[in-house]
Amino acid sequence: MKLKATLKNAFSSIGTWFGKLRNKLSQWKYDLSQTKGMKKLAQIFGYVPNLMAKKFSYKKRQAMWGFLFVLPLIIGFIYFFLLPFLVTIVYSMSRVENLGVNSSTGAHIGIATEWIGFDNFVYILREHSTFSQSLVDSSVSTFFNVPMILIFSLIIAVVLNSKFKGRSFVRAIFFMPVIFNSQAVDAAMQTGAQLAAAMEGATTDIFAQMFNFQDFLTNANIPLFAVSFLGTTADQIYDIISYSGVQILIFLAGIQSVPKHLYEAAKIEGATQYEIFWKITFPMVSPLMLTAGVYTVVDSLLRSDLINTINVFATAGTRKLLSGLGDVSYYGIHASMSWLFCISSILIIGFFLFVLSKMVFYYDE
Repeated sequence: MKLKATLKNAFSSIGTWFGKLRNKLSQWKYDLSQTKGMKKLAQIFGYVPNLMAKKFSYKKRQAMWGFLFVLPLIIGFIYFFLLPFLVTIVYSMSRVENLGVNSSTGAHIGIATEWIGFDNFVYILREHSTFSQSLVDSSVSTFFNVPMILIFSLIIAVVLNSKFKGRSFVRAIFFMPVIFNSQAVDAAMQTGAQLAAAMEGATTDIFAQMFNFQDFLTNANIPLFAVSFLGTTADQIYDIISYSGVQILIFLAGIQSVPKHLYEAAKIEGATQYEIFWKITFPMVSPLMLTAGVYTVVDSLLRSDLINTINVFATAGTRKLLSGLGDVSYYGIHASMSWLFCISSILIIGFFLFVLSKMVFYYDE
C-alpha cells in the first residue's frame, strides 16, 4: 500500500510539474507575440498572402504554391544530380581510358575520353548478349504489371473502405510488404525462392497431374490469348499483392475524401452499389490514377532484372576507376545502358500518362 501511495504521489507531482511548465511556455509564447519584432513579422506574413490574392488569380496561386513544394526537389536535383547527369551523356558517347597512377605520388591521375558518337549504343543494341532482351522483357513486364496492380489496388481499397470486423488488421496486412521492403527481406525471399525451385521438381509433376490451370481453361473453350493472359496473371499474383501496398493507400485516401453528400444523394435516387462505384467513386479517385500509375511504372522498372544488371556492371567499373586498376573501357558502355533504360522509362511513363489522362475527371473543374 505504501508503494502504491508513493507512486501515486510521484505521478501526481510529475503531472503538476508538466502543467506548470505548459502554463509557463504559454505565457512566454504570449509575451513573445506581443513584442514589436514579432508583430512586424506577423504583418509581413499576413501581407504576402494578401498581396498574392490581389495580384494573381486562384489558378496562378495554386501553381505558385505547387512550385514552392517541388522547389526543394529541384534544388536537390540541380545541386547533386545535374552534373553527374550530364557527365553520363559524355561517357555514353565516349571510350573511357584509365590514365593510371602517378608513380611518384601514388595518386590516381584520372581518365581520358575519346569521342566515338553512338558506337556504344549500336554495340549494346546489336552485339550485347543480354541487354536488348532484358530491356524488352522489363518493358513487357511493366506493361503487364501496371494495369494489374492498379486494378487490384482499387478493388482492395474499395473493400477496405467498407466497415467489417478486423478492417485495421487487414489494412496492415496489405501494407506490410512495403514496410518489410528491405535488403534483408529480399535476401530471405531469394533464398526461399531457391529452396522452392529445388523442391519444385519433386512436387510439380504430382500437382500438375492433379490439376493444371491452363489446361482447365483450354478445355473450357476459352480463347488461347485469354488463357495465356490469365495464366500469366496467376503466376504474378505474389508480385501483384506485394507491390500494391502504396497504391492501395493512395486509393483508400482518395475514396475517403469523396464528399459524403454524393453517396447520400445517389442512395436517395435509388442507385445500386455498382452504379455508385462507376458514377461516383471511380470518377472521383481517377486523378489519383495518374499518381499511382507513375509510381507503379517507376517501381516496376526499378525492381526489374535490367536495373540490377546495370548496377552490377556500373559499380564494378566505378571500383576499377577509383582504384586505378584494370580496364574501364566498358564504363562508357554501361553509361549508354543507363541512358537507354532512362529513355525507355520516359517513353513508358509518357504512354501511361497519356492513357490514364483520358480517364481523369476533376471535380473542381
